[in-house]
Amino acid sequence: MPITPIIEPTTSLKNARIGYKNLLTASSNTEAAKMLIPNTFERFVSGPASYTLKFQLSEIAAIDFIAIGAHNAGTHSGGVNILVKYATTIGGALTAIENLEFTDNGAKMILFDEIEVAEIALVFNVPVGLELGVIYAGKSLEMQRSIYGGNSPIDLNAKTEYQSTMSDSGQFLGRSIVRQGVKTSFSWQHLKDDWVRNTFMPFVNSAKTTPFFMMWKPELYDQAVFGYTTNDVKLSNMGGGHKLMTASFNMTGHQDT
Repeated sequence: MPITPIIEPTTSLKNARIGYKNLLTASSNTEAAKMLIPNTFERFVSGPASYTLKFQLSEIAAIDFIAIGAHNAGTHSGGVNILVKYATTIGGALTAIENLEFTDNGAKMILFDEIEVAEIALVFNVPVGLELGVIYAGKSLEMQRSIYGGNSPIDLNAKTEYQSTMSDSGQFLGRSIVRQGVKTSFSWQHLKDDWVRNTFMPFVNSAKTTPFFMMWKPELYDQAVFGYTTNDVKLSNMGGGHKLMTASFNMTGHQDT
C-alpha cells in the first residue's frame, strides 16, 4: 500500500536517494537508544503500553529523511502503524510528518522537504513484542543521475543460504534457512567529476564501515532497503575527452522474516 505523506516533498524524486549520515545522537528512552546503533541485532522491544519514542539531534539541523530498518512491524499483530513527528526544540510541541503503515518487514525511508528539527518522535500503540532495530534521520544524498533499465530491484532479489538434509540414498529430507537477506548492484553513468569528488565521496568513505538506507526509484516505488556495500564503490572515467564518470557498487540488504 502506498504511503500517504503528511509533508510531501516538492524536490525531484526521479533519482535514487541514499540516507547514510545519521544526525540522531540520543534518546530519552534507554531501550530506544539501541536503535541509534547501526546493527540489526540490538533492538527496542515494546511492552503492553502506548509509546512516544523521542530521539534528539546534537543540535538543531535541517533534515529531509527519516528511516527505520531491522524491525518486525509488518508481521507483528498483523501490521502496525507508526506516526512520525518532529519538534523544533527538545521537549517542544510535536508536528506530524507521516503515518507509516507497515505491511511487511522491509525498511522504510520517508522523504520530505527540509525541516529544521531538534527532536523526532515515533508514536504508536501496539501489543507487546514490537521490535525496532535501527533509525536514521538526516540529509539524504540525491544521486546526480537516474538508474536506468537493467537494475534488479533489491527487494525482489533474495540472498538466501540454505542447509539441505539428504539421506544416504540421496533422498531429500528437508531444508532450513541458515541466513537470508536481499542483494543487487547499482550503477550510474555521466556523473560530473566535481560532483563525485565533492558530494559523492563522503558517502563512498562512509560506506566502507557503515550501513545505509536507500530508495532506488522513489518517484515510482516506496520500497527502501537498509544494508551495506559488499565491496568498494567503483569509480572510473568514461573517457571521450570529458570529465564524466561512472559509479557502481554491490549491496546486501537486511531482511526480517
